[in-house]
Parts: sequence; structure tokens; C-alpha cells
Amino acid sequence: MADNLPPRADDVAQQAHNGFGPLSELRGNIATITSTIVVVISSAILLFAVKENEKREGIHFLVFTTALLTLSVVLGEIVRRLCLVSEEIKHKHARYRGNWKAVLKTTFTFENFGSVLVVAIASALTLCFVLYEQYEIFSSPGFSILFFLNCLVVPQLSFLVGLRQLSPVETSDLNEKENKNVADGLAWSYYFGYLKLVLPRLGYRISESDEFRHKITDEKLFILLPKTCYTFKEIFKADDRVKWAGKLPASKINRAGILERSYQHAVHRIEMPRPDGTVDEYHFVLEYATPLMSLYEMSSHAKAPLSGPERDNQVVLFIRKLREILDDSDECRGKYELVPISGNDTNKIADVLVGMHSASNIDLEDETDEQTRQ
Repeated sequence: MADNLPPRADDVAQQAHNGFGPLSELRGNIATITSTIVVVISSAILLFAVKENEKREGIHFLVFTTALLTLSVVLGEIVRRLCLVSEEIKHKHARYRGNWKAVLKTTFTFENFGSVLVVAIASALTLCFVLYEQYEIFSSPGFSILFFLNCLVVPQLSFLVGLRQLSPVETSDLNEKENKNVADGLAWSYYFGYLKLVLPRLGYRISESDEFRHKITDEKLFILLPKTCYTFKEIFKADDRVKWAGKLPASKINRAGILERSYQHAVHRIEMPRPDGTVDEYHFVLEYATPLMSLYEMSSHAKAPLSGPERDNQVVLFIRKLREILDDSDECRGKYELVPISGNDTNKIADVLVGMHSASNIDLEDETDEQTRQ
């Protein structure tokens, strides 16, 4: 009975991309929109409550307290950052070359400085206006105590108990937007240090090879991306149908003080047996993404703490960033194929590559038929 049940959506998602699992996208603005909705709804409820209770100075009370608390939050954040300056003073020469302007800039920089300034000025002007209109009512010592508590005490307590610490979601979002993830650095390094150099020359190297130029039908570099980040020294150990066939002629490039540094691609042959006993052969320029081994080793090194879930997240970010970089490069676009795999299942690489090869040929046939009809 249970065998007839349809697969769950989670199970289907985990099998996507050859068992690698789903590839996440950049976070959007849903959290900002949700916060805006909360503010609007809360403000509407408060306005309704104030109008129903005119004995509490009505709308003036709501406007005054909102401006009071908003201004105190802004000033409280400035006071908190002044406390940060007390630590940075100690590092003024080592980190900032003795430049006070650099110390203050790094401490008091706000991403949305214009919005913060507008809110602070608007709140201050609102307070002045309401106090001018109804000074006797809103000059109560209670409001002053509330202002200074929210300005001087509450921000420091929040900082001391850890409420100011960003959540893992916020840290991840910030790192993604500012390219500060480990994966981002690895992807850029892989591009500038290797792919940007070899991909534009790949077609020439294939055409120069007497042995492989007629065997390689997909003139692309196929890059294996196991989710486990573990890369075998020889690919046939992951799938015995993938055989090492040889090498393409080397590209000689002057790089980092090394004259004629050699960059050479390996060609692998896939042998797919047929029911009639014959064997179909396919040749691919194939290799692992070498930076993934760094992620794997970081996840097992005591001084480079990277947990399993963090590593899984970083490899997804690596793939996404690498595809973004390569698709944006005129020299590399269309000369590569990223091949995400689970890394846990052996004897799957050949099936995935042959499937990609077949799909590519179908697309080419469809384009040819379309051109013929036209």
C-alpha cells in the first residue's frame, strides 16, 4: 500500500540536480515587506485605540510618543557606537594607521544614512512642535525618564546580553549581498586563477589534439560538483565506467612569475554497455572543481571550523556564484557545464554525463529542424 503513495515534495527536491538537491536563490525583500505590513497594521490599530479613548490626549499622544521613542532609538544607537570607539582607539595605529577619520568612519557608517538622518530630524521637529502646542501636558518628567532610559540604558543592555547579535539568517544574507562568504572567495579565485585562463583556449586545445579532436563532440569543460565536497584523486574511483583516456595539449601561460606555466586538461572516456553486448563510448573534458576540496578539508580541520550544514550551504553558494561569474564572462560563456552530484552515490557520474550529452544533442537536432523548416 505504502509503495503506491506518490513521492513527497521534499524527497523530489532532494533528488534534483542529480541527487545534489535544490540550489537556493538569493534572498529577496519579503522580510522588508513583512516588516512594513506589521508597521502599517500596528499603526492603524493604535490610531483606532487612541481615537476610542480621547481622555489620553488623542492623536497628539500617539504622535509625541512615537517621535520620542524613535529619536531615542537613533541617539541610543549613536551612544552604543561611541562605546565601540573606546575599543577601536586601542587599534588606531595597527588597523587605521593612526587616522581618526578612518576610526570614526568605520564605526559610525550607516548603510542608509540618508533615511536615518531624515527620521531623526523629523522626530526632533515633531517633538518640538508638540511640546510647543501642549507643553504642560508633555513636559512631564515621566517622558524624560522614558527618553533617557531608551537612549542610554536599553541599547547598552541589549548589547551586553547579546540581543544586538545578528541571527544566522541575517549574517548569511549580509555575506551573500556583499560577497563575503568563503564560497564567494573560492569561486572568484577559481575563475581568475584558472577558468578565465583555460576556457577561452579550450577549443584550440581540442582542435590541436590528433587523438581527441574527432572524439570530443561537446567542446566544453565539464566540472563535477559533489555536494559532499570530497573529490577523488581519480574519477574512475567514483564511477568505474569513467576511464582516464589522456590529455589535451597543454596551454603555456606566463603566470605569477612562472614562465610558460602549464595548464592541461584530462580527457575521460565513458563506456556504456548495450544489451546486445556492444559498448557506446563518449569522451568528455572532465574534472572536479578543485576548490571544493578546500571546503571539505575546512569542515574537518579543528582550526577552520566549518560544520557539515555550513559546508552544504557554502557549496550551494559556490555553484551559484560560479555560474553567475561565468555566465557574465564573454570569454567563458557556453564553454563549460557545471555538473552538481550528490557525492554519496557511486556509479552515477557516467549516467549524468551521458544524459547531459543526449539532451544537448536533442537540443541541437531541434534547432537544426527549426532552421530547415524556416
